[in-house]
This record gives sequence, structure tokens and C-alpha cells, in this order.
Amino acid sequence: MSTKELCIHLTELHAKSLLNDNDTFLFDCDGVLWNFPDIFTGAVELLNYLTEHGKRLFFVTNNSTKTQDDYAKRFNDIGYKAKPEQIICSAWLTAQHLKSINFKGKCYVVGMSSMKHELEREGFQICGGIGPDPLASDANAIKTDKLELDKDVDCVISALDLHISYIKILKAATYLNRPNVLFLATNDDASLPQSDEIVMPGAGSILASVAAASCRSPTILGKPHRPMFDAICLAFPDVDPKRTVMIGDRVETDIAFGNRQGTKTLLVFTGATSEKYLDTLKQQVEKHTTERDLLPNFCVKDVGQFLQFLKSTEKSTS
Repeated sequence: MSTKELCIHLTELHAKSLLNDNDTFLFDCDGVLWNFPDIFTGAVELLNYLTEHGKRLFFVTNNSTKTQDDYAKRFNDIGYKAKPEQIICSAWLTAQHLKSINFKGKCYVVGMSSMKHELEREGFQICGGIGPDPLASDANAIKTDKLELDKDVDCVISALDLHISYIKILKAATYLNRPNVLFLATNDDASLPQSDEIVMPGAGSILASVAAASCRSPTILGKPHRPMFDAICLAFPDVDPKRTVMIGDRVETDIAFGNRQGTKTLLVFTGATSEKYLDTLKQQVEKHTTERDLLPNFCVKDVGQFLQFLKSTEKSTS
């Protein structure tokens, strides 16, 4: 496929084709449906429209700070009746991955309470890493002989952690110094979606510290990596990537994820990727300096415009 057949600006005809030729729609959340608490115009209406037309929807997010239940409640609060099983979040994903490999040990988790909730719900043991683990304010050195380390840790999990500290990185790296300890990461997003000048470090920033200190490379579970799609297919075996659309705002995660799994991809310009940046990427692909996986099949201003095109096709055929 040439670049001329990619990054196509969506039209009513394309929207109709996406609706008729696909059964499953995967949505990223932040930057696609909302910049929370602001919900994008047409987002909830689009979700209800697709559901009413018999489409199956999943919400595929690298955000590990919320559980399936948290997200389901958020969707219900804004007017879309989502079930927890529709939420493919990285906290849930981590638990499903451990189940799939029949993991039986203890986990040290650098992350938020959502990680603890999803892992313990599936019966996994957590031994530290959740919540603050600070140094005393007058500490001049780490007393390594005073550290509380669990000899039975078999897995270190790195996720987004607003309580990240030197001690947490030290403990994670120390556990990983044991050669048989599994190393997992929810995702490697360097930063979080943000609309102003503030840079919000993401899970990838924390992961970089743990990986550098331990000299270990993790298995990364979230988008754009394969384990997230494997978890969807394991839970829902009838999902056919050839009849699936991935809708996202970030080419490096959402679009690369969809393309690598064989879905159709639709990029919206309400989040991380601007139209100008997409044009630059297209030129780089033509010069063979950027991966083709980053280019979507289609692009559209926002989910509201996608909905307008879908409704317009209905009027033209009625």
C-alpha cells in the first residue's frame, strides 16, 4: 500500500464503509473521547449510535491509574452504558497477562491502587510498591541493611506512579537483580496527554529509570505492543481484526497498535497528533526514515465529525 492510500481524510462514503464492513470498534479514551473532565462534542452520541447499530465497542487505554469499574462508572456518568468487560485498561491487562502465563508468585508493583485492585481481584499477591515510600527528610544516606525486602518476589511491575521515589526505584531494581524475577511494564508512554504547557511524565518515564538501574528490559503490555490485543482475543475469541477499527489520537501508540494487529485505523486530531505532524510523518515514510505503521488508514477532525458523516449517509439513503 502506497502512502497515497493512507492518511485519507474521512468522507461520508468512507464513514459508511467503516460502519458496514466492521463489527468491532476500539476506542482510545484520552484525547479521543475527552480531555477529562471535558467530553468532546458528539463523543457519547457516537458511542450510542454505534451500539444501536449492533457494533461491539471496547475502550483500549494505557492508563493504569483506573480500574475497569472506575472507567465503567465514568462512561455511565456521561451517558453511555458501558460494562466493565468493555474496558481494556492496562491495570486489568497486567492481571490477565499473569493469568495467561499461570503466574503463581508475589509481585512488587510500582503503581497506583488501581493496580493493586485489579491484581488482587485475580488472586495475585502484592508485596509493596503501592502508595508513598519516602525517605526521612533528614536522611543523608540509604541504610541498605535497614531496607525491607521480600525474598519471595517473583515479578516486578512498572506502571504510572504519582508516588515514585528513589526508594521505589531502588527496590524494583534490587528485585530485578535476581535473574528469575519477571519484569513487566503496563506501557512505555513517555508523557501524558496535556492541553497546556505543562509536561506530565508518563509511565515510560518511570520505566526508563527502573530499566536503567536494573539493566533489564521489560515485557511491555500496553499499546502498541501485542499483549494488549492478545488479551482482547483471549477474552473475546470472535474478535476479527479484519473487521475491527482502532480509533485513536496518538500515532505511536493507537495507530501503530491497530496497524500491527491488522485492524483499520482512524486518527482524530483532538489529542497528541496534529495534522501538521501527520503530514511530516507521511513525508518521512516516503523517504523511508519512519515506520509505515505510524500512518492511519483514515483521519478526521474529531469523533463528532465522524458521527456527522455517519448520520449524513443515513439521510442520503432514506
